[in-house]
Amino acid sequence: MIAYKGVGLDGANRLGKGKIVYEVGKTYTEEKSKTVASGFHCCENPFECLSYYNLGDDRFFEVEAGGSIDEDGDERIACTEMTVLRELSIPDFMFAGITYMVTHPKRDKWEQNKKNLVVGKDTAEGELVTIARGRSPKAAGIEGGYIGLIQESSKGEIINVRLKKVDGREIKPGTYYTLKFGKVVPA
Repeated sequence: MIAYKGVGLDGANRLGKGKIVYEVGKTYTEEKSKTVASGFHCCENPFECLSYYNLGDDRFFEVEAGGSIDEDGDERIACTEMTVLRELSIPDFMFAGITYMVTHPKRDKWEQNKKNLVVGKDTAEGELVTIARGRSPKAAGIEGGYIGLIQESSKGEIINVRLKKVDGREIKPGTYYTLKFGKVVPA
């Protein structure tokens, strides 16, 4: 199962029984898994990692959770075997979160308001990663950040997705953008 793990800048977990420094390409094993108590912890929804680590301040990995897996119903996973597949840049992390929403469009917990990330219904503004989801989504980001626009049909199905860097030229900070005919345009 593909999942996501947050760690500190040194690559180590801040939570748990002992310090482990995670490295890409390595597999880690544990005797047993029980969410919050034992095993290696990760999240199915990448954005849920932000309940424990901060985007822009910490590091994030895509992992493969295996062995004995325990889930708590709050999108947290504990597993007895975890392989670190790759480190995610901010755009990679954003893309993984949006992919999760596209794959699971009816899940309840897609709206987020965390440090450096906001995912809002219809309108969102002002974070390192700013994502709006709705029939006519509008997002305004900060210089150097990223905006995401997720367009839904009247039935709530995701029909269009676009990601853009707020570069100050094509996409300006503090300006709302939306989707028209599949293109990102000022709102």
